[in-house]
Amino acid sequence: MTAENIAVSLLPLQNGVTPEVADSATAVAVVVAYFLLMIGIGVLFVKRAHASTADFWIAGGTVSLRVQVFAFFAAVVSGGTFFGIGGMAYGFGLGAMAVFLSAILGGLVFMMIFVAAPMRRAGVYTVPDYLKLRYNSNAVRIVAALLFATFSWAYLIPQLTAAGITIDFVLPNVGYGAGVFIATVVFALYVSVGGMWAVTWTDFIQGVIVMFVAVAPVPFIIWDLGAGGSISAAIANDPGFGGTTAPGLFLVGLAVTWVLAPLGLPYFGQRILSSDTDRVARRSIMWVSVVYLIVFTLMGVFVSAGAMAIEPNLADADYFYYAVLAEYAGPIIQGFGAAALFAAVMSTTDALLIALSASLGHDIPETMGIDLDERKETWLGAIITWTGAITAAWVALSPPSIIALMITLVAGAAASGLFPAMAIGTWWKRANAYGAIAAMLAGTLTYGGLLAFDVMAVENAEVLVSVPVGIAALIIGSYATARPGPKELRNFQKFHEKKPDQSITTQADD
Repeated sequence: MTAENIAVSLLPLQNGVTPEVADSATAVAVVVAYFLLMIGIGVLFVKRAHASTADFWIAGGTVSLRVQVFAFFAAVVSGGTFFGIGGMAYGFGLGAMAVFLSAILGGLVFMMIFVAAPMRRAGVYTVPDYLKLRYNSNAVRIVAALLFATFSWAYLIPQLTAAGITIDFVLPNVGYGAGVFIATVVFALYVSVGGMWAVTWTDFIQGVIVMFVAVAPVPFIIWDLGAGGSISAAIANDPGFGGTTAPGLFLVGLAVTWVLAPLGLPYFGQRILSSDTDRVARRSIMWVSVVYLIVFTLMGVFVSAGAMAIEPNLADADYFYYAVLAEYAGPIIQGFGAAALFAAVMSTTDALLIALSASLGHDIPETMGIDLDERKETWLGAIITWTGAITAAWVALSPPSIIALMITLVAGAAASGLFPAMAIGTWWKRANAYGAIAAMLAGTLTYGGLLAFDVMAVENAEVLVSVPVGIAALIIGSYATARPGPKELRNFQKFHEKKPDQSITTQADD
């Protein structure tokens, strides 16, 4: 498949079949009840969330392992995974799906081993906070904050696209566009009033829902078509389903992007910082990886195969799950399926909104010397939450491609701009502020330039150039300038020492 063919295949909502819910009223009742539950949780935590900035941004850094596993799982899943894993299989074959899934798992393992513990030991509110301490530089912090805010906002677009698709399934008369804005209001409402406490507990509930509902259609598909029969029927409708129709370079770029992206995607860092200890941070990622592998192997293989066997002419690959629901489930189960899709979308969207508002409402004002008390800072975060959500929703009205490719596009930018300074800088003592800034700017600008001028012959291959450029900039910039000073080295050592006290750093401590 050529790059041109890939580009054509990624255009959303082409002529084809768009599945709809069997009984809209029943399904809508289930979804509305779910929305009210999420808003209710936000209201429940409004007082606690606004008690301090630590509570608003990272739930006080006190989230236990049991809660964090499901909350982290829900955040990792996202609309991109729930739609993207199976959508990748439906659009490009099981081989592409296997690469996508394996790369995400590889990124989680990479984060668990190399970054989670040092970051949590820093005892800060945000990842730019962590980078400021690591490099003893406000300049590093403000560059990182701007990049995190940009990536968080851009990553919101595919999540809201997924929400619009879901409402389009449940309420076809309302349509995709109105669905995007309905979902946006719900998401922004409970995040702005409940902060990270609301995000954590809604994500906990959403993680449990997603884990079960993602695989719920599998028994029905196997009962009807058989385990091997579903795959055989899918291959009969699309001979490329058993392998992949995507170019090799496309898959290499996809793999590199998702192995490195968790180090740069903002919502991963916020979840780590909210963990009770560094041990909780590491162990939660370990268990998330296990659950993620089981759930999305089953979903990616059997649900996408069932969709291809039932309906090979979907208008958009991202509708694969709804095609199966429309075939095998009644309106109540379809409503729960739609709620689960919202759970996947909301669990990442709310974490992104927190990361966005933390970067703009905490890191940048503090770096610029603007003295905000805790009440003003949390309310500024709420205003930024609404602004970011509404502007992202506006762009999501005309999404640029299928969801898996949109999230990969943003993940590639995050990997290019933040991986060297985050991951390599965490372990390489010689890295300094000049090298970190050079890496962030060089990686991001190279990636953006390759995309803007359509330099690469195959999509997703940009990271194969931009990530090495960022790494080279970190090395050259660090060696070309002075060695890290005593304070940088003390902070570096601090991040790698186990210690019983992992309390959150206050603004006064800075």
